[in-house]
Amino acid sequence: MPARRPTSAWRRRYLLLLELARAAIFWEILWPRLWPAVAVAAVFVSVALLDLLPMLPFWLHALVLVGFAVLLGYLIRGAVQNFPGVDDDAAERRLERDSGLDHRPLRALHDRQVTGLESETARGLWQAHLRRMADAAEQLRVRWPSPGLARLDPMALRAVVGLFLVIGVAAAGSHAWGRLERALAPRLDGGPQGAMEFSLWITPPAYTGWAPMFLERPSETLADAQAVKGEIPPVVALTVPVGSTLLAQTGDSRQAPELAIGAKIIQFADIGKSADGKGAGASFRVETVIGDEDIDADILDIRLGGRKLAAWSITVAADAPPEVEFTRAPSRASGRAGGRAGRAQLRIDYEARDDYGLAGLQVVARRPDGIPVPGGDAAIRAELPLPGLGSKKVEGNALKDFSAHPWAGIAVLMTLETLDARGQAGISGAISVVLPQRVFNHPVARALVEARKQLNNPEPAVVAEVLAVLNGIASRPQHFFDDTTVFLALSVAQSRLIHDETPEGAGAVQVLLWETALRIEDGEFAIAERDLRKAQERLMQSLKKGADAREMERLMDEMKEALDKYLAALAEHLQKQGLTQLPVDPNARAVDSSDLQRMIEEARDLARTGSLEAARKMLSDLKRMLDSIRNGLERGKPRKDVAQAKRMLDKLRDLTRRQGKELDRTFRRQRDATGAMQGRPRPGGDQSSRQEQGKGKGQGKGKGEGVSEQQALARELGRLMRQMGDILGNIPSDLEKAERAMKGAVRGLQKGDLGQAQSNQTVALEKMRQGLEGMAEQMARRMGNGVGISRGQAGGQPGQGIDPFGRRAGGALGGNVDDGDTKVPGRMERRQAHEILRELRRRAGERGRPLDERDYIERLLKRF
Repeated sequence: MPARRPTSAWRRRYLLLLELARAAIFWEILWPRLWPAVAVAAVFVSVALLDLLPMLPFWLHALVLVGFAVLLGYLIRGAVQNFPGVDDDAAERRLERDSGLDHRPLRALHDRQVTGLESETARGLWQAHLRRMADAAEQLRVRWPSPGLARLDPMALRAVVGLFLVIGVAAAGSHAWGRLERALAPRLDGGPQGAMEFSLWITPPAYTGWAPMFLERPSETLADAQAVKGEIPPVVALTVPVGSTLLAQTGDSRQAPELAIGAKIIQFADIGKSADGKGAGASFRVETVIGDEDIDADILDIRLGGRKLAAWSITVAADAPPEVEFTRAPSRASGRAGGRAGRAQLRIDYEARDDYGLAGLQVVARRPDGIPVPGGDAAIRAELPLPGLGSKKVEGNALKDFSAHPWAGIAVLMTLETLDARGQAGISGAISVVLPQRVFNHPVARALVEARKQLNNPEPAVVAEVLAVLNGIASRPQHFFDDTTVFLALSVAQSRLIHDETPEGAGAVQVLLWETALRIEDGEFAIAERDLRKAQERLMQSLKKGADAREMERLMDEMKEALDKYLAALAEHLQKQGLTQLPVDPNARAVDSSDLQRMIEEARDLARTGSLEAARKMLSDLKRMLDSIRNGLERGKPRKDVAQAKRMLDKLRDLTRRQGKELDRTFRRQRDATGAMQGRPRPGGDQSSRQEQGKGKGQGKGKGEGVSEQQALARELGRLMRQMGDILGNIPSDLEKAERAMKGAVRGLQKGDLGQAQSNQTVALEKMRQGLEGMAEQMARRMGNGVGISRGQAGGQPGQGIDPFGRRAGGALGGNVDDGDTKVPGRMERRQAHEILRELRRRAGERGRPLDERDYIERLLKRF
C-alpha cells in the first residue's frame, strides 16, 4: 500500500497549530522576563487611580514619577535584551509534545528514503512507517502556555498587585482617565492637591423653610474636565436662596484656599493645625452670606493656588420684596362689627403676599401737611394681625381704634407697610381717611376732647383759646361730679400750657386731657382698659424681639395683673351701668375669666420652652377675645335703644309678676266659694277639668271681682306689644296668646265663672313667661352680644360646645387655637419639651462629653 501524503486542508491546519506552538513558546520565554515590569506598571496605575500622587508636593510627585519611569525602563530593557528566537524545529517539537506523539512523526513526514530503494521489503517497511506517522499526525493539538511564574514568585505577590489594581479601578470609576492625567502631570503651584479634605455647608435662612445643604465634592468630574478642556462641565444647578449662610472648612493644607462665588473671591482664614494633629498642613475656614450682589453667580468653587479643587453649578434665588394693598378703602366700622354707640373703630381690609413669608404688617397714618403730633412722631403705626410667621399670603380685615390718638377726627393719609423676614419692605398706595373719633355723652368730656384736638396745632392763639375752655370747666366742678382728680388734672393742664410752650408740653397736655375725659365718661374702667392694652403691646413686642427669659416673665406677670384689674373694673362698670341684666344671646360664645388667665399661663409655658411663635399666636388669640368683649360692651351711658329694651323687659317682668298675683286671687276666691281645699293648679295643667270645676262649684260667685285689674293688665300688655313692634319689628306670638287669654279671663270674671277665669289666667301667665324669654333672646341677637364673659361657670347650664362638666371642646375658647401654619403644642408636648430642655442642660454641663457634641448642644440651647 503506498504511503498517504498530507492533503492541503491538513497542511493548513498544521501550519496554524505550528504558529500557535511558536507563540506559546514565545510567551513562556517572555512572561518570566516581563512580569516585574508589568507589576511595577500595575502598582503605578493603582496609585494613580487612587488619586494619591496629587496629594504630594511637586518635587516629591516628580521624584516618584522619575523613579517609576527609571525602574520600568530598566526592567523592560532586561526583558528584551538577549531574547532568544523560536525556530520551526522547536515549534514542531512543542506541537508533538503537546499532542503526545513519540518518535517525532512530523519530522518523519518530511523524511525521504535514502537506502534500500531497490529492495521491495525495504520500501514496504518505509511505507508502513509513513502510514503510522501520518495516522499519529491526525491528533495534533497545542496546550496553553505555562511560563512557570509560580517558581519565580513563590510568595504570590502578583495576586496582591492584581487586587491593588482592582481596588484602584473601582475607586476611580468613570474618572479614571482624569486621575491618570493628574498623576502623570505634577503641578508647580505646590501644596496638597486633589484629595485635600474639606467640608461645605449652606444654611438657608430659617424663614424660607428650606433644609440645610451639605455639598458633596464633585471634584472628579470637574477636575477631569478642567484637565482636558480647562472648563467646568454643565451639571445640575443647585438653587440657593439669597441670605443663605455658607460655611466651608478645609484640612491638611499648606496654604490658604480661596472660595469663589461667581466673581467674588474670599480667602480662607487659618484656624490652626489639622484636627488629628498628624497632618503636615493646617486647617482653614471661611463663613460668608450669599447676598444680593451674588444674584448673577452661577459657579461656586474652592481654589488652591489658582487650581479649582471642587466646583458646583448654582442658581441664587432672589428674595423679592413683599407686596401689600388695600382691598377696599378704610372706613368707620358700623353695625355689629363696629360695636356699640360711641365706639370709634376703623375697618381696614388688606391683602399682603411674599415669596417666602411675611414677618410684619402695619397700617401707617400721616397728616397730609406732614406735621407731627406735638412732641411725638410724624406717623401713627399700628400692627395688623398675621396668622403666623411665614404666611406667604394674608387676606383679611382688622378693626383699629385710633380714638385715643390726638389725630382722631381729622383727615390723614393712610398706607399699609409690610416686612418680610429679611427686612425688605412693601408699601401700598396712600388713601385719605378721616380717623373716627369716639362720641362722648358727657358734655365736659366732649369739651376736653375737642380742646385736645385743637392742640394739634399749638399756636399761641389756639393755646389761649384752650386755656379759656379749661378755666371755664374748672370753675364749675359740679359739672364733673366735684371729682378732685379731674380738678387737679385741669389745673395741671393749664399750668403746663402757660409755662411750657414747647411741642412736648402741648403733647403732654393732650394725653392728660384724654385721660381726664375717659375718667369723667367711664370712671376707673377706662384706665384699666388702657393699662391692659399697654401691657399687651409691651408683651407682644418683647416676643417679637426675642427678649430674655427674665424680662418675659416680668411682662407676663404684668399682663396677668393688668387683666385681673380689667376684669374687676369691667364687672364694676357693668354693675354701675345696669348692663348685667341685659339679655344675652344663648348662641353667643361665653368666655370664663379663668379661660383668659389660663391662656396667659399657656403662653408663658410656650415662651419658656422656646416656642415663641406659638406663644405669640396664643396671645394674639387672647387679644382677639378681649377685642370681641370690648366690641360687645356699652361705653358710657346706655344708648337709647338699649335703655328702651331694658325698660320693656323690666315692664314685662312686672306684668308677669302682677298676672301671677291676679291668678292667686282668683284661686283663693274660687276656693272660698266652693269650700274645697284644692291645690293651686299648675301652669299648663288640664284646662278642661278646671273648667268643669268652675261650672260646677264656682259659677256665679264673686261676679265682677278682679275685672278692672285684669283689664288694666291686658291694656298695659297691649301697649307694651306695640312698643316691641316698633323696636323689634315683630311681636312675639306668645305675648299675643297671653293677651287673648287675658281677655278671656276678663270675660270669665265678668260672668262670675271663676273656673274659666282661672284657666285663662294660668295660660296667660305661662305664655307671658315664654314671651319674656323669647323677647330677651330676640333683643340679644339684635344688639349683637357675640361674646360674653363670666366670673365663673358654677351652676351654669351646658351650652353649645360645652360638656356637662362645663368644659369646652378644644380648649378654653371652645375651639383649637391652632388655626394656621403655627402648631400650638399641647400639654403633653410642652411637658416633653421641658424634659428635653432639662436633659440638654444636664449634658451641656458634662465636661467629659466630646467637644463637637457640647458645641451642638450649646447651639440648641441658644435657640431656647
